[in-house]
Amino acid sequence: MGTTLKRSQTQASSHSVLVVGNYCHDVLPRNGTIIAETIGGAASFISNVFNALSVSCHLTSKVGQDFKYPVTYEPIVVSSARTTVFHAHFGVGLGGNGRQDRVLKRVEACDPIRPADLPEMRFDFGMAVGVGGEILPETLQRMAEICDVVFVDIQALTRVFDRNDGTVKLVGLKESGFYHLLPRIGFLKASEEEALFMDVEEVRKWCCVVVTHGKDGCKLYWKDGEMKITPFSANQIDPTGAGDSLFGGFVAGLVHGLAMPDAALLGNFFGSLTVAQIGLPKFDFRLLQKVKDEVQRRKMQYRSDSRVEELKYMKPSGHEEFHASLTAVKSMFTRPIEECEQDFLVLVPAPKAVEQVRSPH
Repeated sequence: MGTTLKRSQTQASSHSVLVVGNYCHDVLPRNGTIIAETIGGAASFISNVFNALSVSCHLTSKVGQDFKYPVTYEPIVVSSARTTVFHAHFGVGLGGNGRQDRVLKRVEACDPIRPADLPEMRFDFGMAVGVGGEILPETLQRMAEICDVVFVDIQALTRVFDRNDGTVKLVGLKESGFYHLLPRIGFLKASEEEALFMDVEEVRKWCCVVVTHGKDGCKLYWKDGEMKITPFSANQIDPTGAGDSLFGGFVAGLVHGLAMPDAALLGNFFGSLTVAQIGLPKFDFRLLQKVKDEVQRRKMQYRSDSRVEELKYMKPSGHEEFHASLTAVKSMFTRPIEECEQDFLVLVPAPKAVEQVRSPH
């Protein structure tokens, strides 16, 4: 493994993280009607978690003039383009793995993010999290030059789009045009399905691989080993953005100085919160304060253990207790699934033709 995260690099500081990926407009059609419209894109979910955990970042994103959502990090507005739009068509009910079948279609695509769009400054961490094909190989290469460690979501590299209807498909990582950059990447995140399009055994020789498994949490792979990270129970309503929130929680944990297994646990925690809401989740302020308290308490425990001077790929003492404390916090603010389902029903608006939704209103 060529990725070493030193304690000095993981202290929260101004613009410690660069996030690169376009904001999107997500539309959820079902049975010919629109049941929800919301801001989307991995960048929106990740920055949402960063805001929740008081992590400062710089976000590079492009949108069209039709973009109307209020955001903390202002995007680059391209006057000649439209905001990227995705339609997520879900099957009825949940599968045995706790996930809904989904057909994702890119209806509109904004401009790609180029190296010249990135800021002229250094960052501790960089996150390449495109969803609509907006990140180019040369952009990722530039990120590797200005960021100490680069985290990449594989969907930014392997997604392709049907020319006729925009249906999202995947190509193998070796055929993506990004494979030669693996030695410059510190972490590569993939869903269980996306991981089938790469050779994990080969990729783990170059970087740490984080594979998400829905309700079963995630698993870390590195050159010399692997580790399953315990999940959190969740009342799943909408799986959209869960992997993004997990990724954001993971990096936020590292920024705050958590060991990698503990940071991944924090990622699982925010992924479980995200699936219980439709679209971009809203986090209870009281819950967030208690989570921050637990993170601070966890960091204090490290100070008495000299073995955690540098972050290693092993579960530090007290890892299970950290999971238990976060579970207790979550139980204090989690409502019964019947109430979550009622929220889902309230969000169903009057019927509206799917074809009419092309951009934010």
